[in-house]
Amino acid sequence: MSGSLTGPQYSGITPGGPLGQQLQAITRRAVIPSVYVQIYQSHPLLSLFLSNAQRARGGVSQVTIPVQGASFVSFNWGSFAGDFPMPQDEAAISDAQFNLKLGMVPIGFFGMEAIVQSSEVIIPKLRAVTSDAAVVIKQAIAQSLYTNNATNAQALDSLVQAYDNGTLTTSYGGIPRTNAYWQGQYYPNMGGQSTISSRAGMATILTRVMTGAGGESPDWAVMNPADWTTLMQDFMSLEMFQTTPRSMYGKGDVVNAGFRAIRVLDTPIFPDPFCPRGQMFIGNSRYLAMYLSEAAPFVFSGFQSAIPQGQIADIGVLITCLDLVCSKPSSGAYVTGITGAAWPNVPGPPAVL
Repeated sequence: MSGSLTGPQYSGITPGGPLGQQLQAITRRAVIPSVYVQIYQSHPLLSLFLSNAQRARGGVSQVTIPVQGASFVSFNWGSFAGDFPMPQDEAAISDAQFNLKLGMVPIGFFGMEAIVQSSEVIIPKLRAVTSDAAVVIKQAIAQSLYTNNATNAQALDSLVQAYDNGTLTTSYGGIPRTNAYWQGQYYPNMGGQSTISSRAGMATILTRVMTGAGGESPDWAVMNPADWTTLMQDFMSLEMFQTTPRSMYGKGDVVNAGFRAIRVLDTPIFPDPFCPRGQMFIGNSRYLAMYLSEAAPFVFSGFQSAIPQGQIADIGVLITCLDLVCSKPSSGAYVTGITGAAWPNVPGPPAVL
């Protein structure tokens, strides 16, 4: 019987056809007063860098680090006479020089938009746009952390550049990578699950990095979530839950399984969606820092009129001046070629920049 109806079509409790159009013409929409963003990803490593950021001021090469690449003096064994060779004046210090990089997000505010939203606003568009600008600038920086930006002098000096050994970048901070003391630890094609995505394999690579750094242990490592999950599975296979006699669990007791961050040799290893699949970065926070300009860490220029350009509108710019600087490239490593990921790609939509 219902299949023979020729009246208005319905969707839920709202009719279609002329009746539905009539209701739409005389009824306001019931809109949730919040915008739910669908397109961005978390950035734990960038958050770590920003929370421990260092100040930078003006000048040419705003971050200049004197680095020692040779010994000033030499050791000698002595005879009964106590003689020794005369000391020589050695040139052992060079300057690693870094310039702050300028990141910007322009924001437009159109005059007619203000009039349209003057009284019947549900969500102020300007508020949504400014909030989006803050997220977009961080998404762009988080992505550039893992990109070789050597050919783009205006972009952030990345982790790839910091820990390369000369294979991918010929110099870093103005010092040629032909100097052995200025080479990072670059380990390409490290292989599959047996070499990296296991406790023994991870302990091996961390010990190798520690050795290459002169005995200083790294204090963080980051992987793509798909690679990190495979490592976590190796830990969970030996996970145990212990109870004591006469103990019992109530309804409110929760037994947790798994980890948010994995520790191997006391080094925390955590996932970052921006880290490319098959790659890992290992570092020492003593020698790696994000430098932010005191004048423009994350600042808004304020709105300026666009009337001189022939438009009733205002334009502002969200600005940041910063750079990622490593003062000892051998303290960390860039590892590629990791296989055995828990899934073929990162789920969810990619970041839109």
